[in-house]
Amino acid sequence: MEIRKHYFFIDNKRWVFSSLFLALILLSPIIILIISFFSGSKTTLFYLLDNVLIDYTLNTIYLILITSIFALILGVFPAWIISNYYFFGRKFFDIVLYLPLAIPSYIMGFTYIDILSYTGPIQSYLRDTSPYLAEIFNKDYLQIEVLGVLLGLALYPYVYTASRISFSLIGSNYVNISKNLGLSSFQTFYKVIIPLSRPAIFSGLFLVIMEVLNEYGAVKYFGVNTYTTGIFRSWFSFGDVNGAIQLACILLIIVLFFFVLDKLSIKNSKFYYQKNSQVQKMKLINWKKSLFMSSICSVPFLFGFLVPFFFILNNSIQTLSSTNFDKLIQLTGNTIYVSSISSVIIIFVALFFLFVERISKTKINFFTNNLISLGYALPGAIIGLGIILLFSKFSLVGSLFILIFAYVIRFLAVAKSPIKASLDKHPNTIDDTGRNLGLNPLSLLRRLHLPINRFALISAFIVTFIDIMKELPITLILRPFNFDTLATQTYEFAVEEMIPLSATYSLVIITLGSLMLLILKNFIDKQINVS
Repeated sequence: MEIRKHYFFIDNKRWVFSSLFLALILLSPIIILIISFFSGSKTTLFYLLDNVLIDYTLNTIYLILITSIFALILGVFPAWIISNYYFFGRKFFDIVLYLPLAIPSYIMGFTYIDILSYTGPIQSYLRDTSPYLAEIFNKDYLQIEVLGVLLGLALYPYVYTASRISFSLIGSNYVNISKNLGLSSFQTFYKVIIPLSRPAIFSGLFLVIMEVLNEYGAVKYFGVNTYTTGIFRSWFSFGDVNGAIQLACILLIIVLFFFVLDKLSIKNSKFYYQKNSQVQKMKLINWKKSLFMSSICSVPFLFGFLVPFFFILNNSIQTLSSTNFDKLIQLTGNTIYVSSISSVIIIFVALFFLFVERISKTKINFFTNNLISLGYALPGAIIGLGIILLFSKFSLVGSLFILIFAYVIRFLAVAKSPIKASLDKHPNTIDDTGRNLGLNPLSLLRRLHLPINRFALISAFIVTFIDIMKELPITLILRPFNFDTLATQTYEFAVEEMIPLSATYSLVIITLGSLMLLILKNFIDKQINVS
């Protein structure tokens, strides 16, 4: 027995050193970016401070604020209603409220501007029926406020998902005590439920903020100057690599601020849910209340998915004759190919890091796992710039390998979340049993953890697949020559003001994303039932 433990300990050290080496490789683009910042000229930095930095900062903060407000409104209230009340259409809304995640934010922006434009269906109808209303609606909708609302519609599912899980876990005793104290349902909601769920809501909101910081397609189309558009402009329009590096590092500081803030909010907010004491769901006999609940849940689904989906579908039908189906099939194949390969690599890398942390129990592995999770918080422009700086002296830039490498850095944290949740459900005693049976770490991983965590691995694959399929900045920067995806083609049509021609490509993205989300929901339900 002692001999087995001794050899296991040696193997653990090898796994720990391997994980540290791999983490260093994944963090190398960020390291080289920081080194370039300190070694480069500061003249450009002073120029940025004097001319554009304040504008970039104010626009970024303002956009984050508007998006966050609408994401919270659209995510929290439907989550509370569905978690606690029975009403007509509840099961339906519990499924479809996730679907806006299938629509990339840049497609949401392109579509609604096309809907609201002078030649769009709304203004065209009003000009025929009510010239007075048509004059009111005849405005320039390419405004940062409109963009914030549309990003809120696209990104609220992050808040909804986190809130939905949290509300479902809160014990009924909390609600019963608040009722005994004379609190109304609304007072219970904002005085008891919201404080208890604050860490979960903040986690969902953090993802929303990171997506806003990463957004390029919609922001560029609306003409809003943010850090991401500034990096692209400095780099590609002006050829000022040093300026792009300066902006990227400033954005990195902002991202780190939100990252630390998110960690502190979770650390300092320790609330305990009562197991086996779920919130009692109330049957709403009053049809007026049931209609009210359905209406609240209908708003995010209607404007976040249904309206853009059917508008895109209509445009696809109208432009069917001019669609290049050979190109469509090719781009769909490219998208599925690169998303699938990247997702498979990501889930196994994520499992590797989490498994090493589990068997080693060292602080350095815990710290490393948190550090590599930072990749999701980094905008694609930063990762892309860091990778080009790192591999500029090699012939790898512009290869599929580099693109996949960037996806791994960016979306590793996405895969880690469901896998870690699954691993944490299994006690460490099963690892001890495996050791006593003579299993080395590799056998333990292959014969034990792969089978029992298969649902989590599939869920992680689906989530990363959807995110990679929608990703635009990294793909635009690092794609190989003549290698387009559905996302890049949609963006290129949109910037050329040929939005109807982009509809078919957008429709394929939305359809694939929706199918994957429905499969994911099914897997989540299975995991819950098993648990």
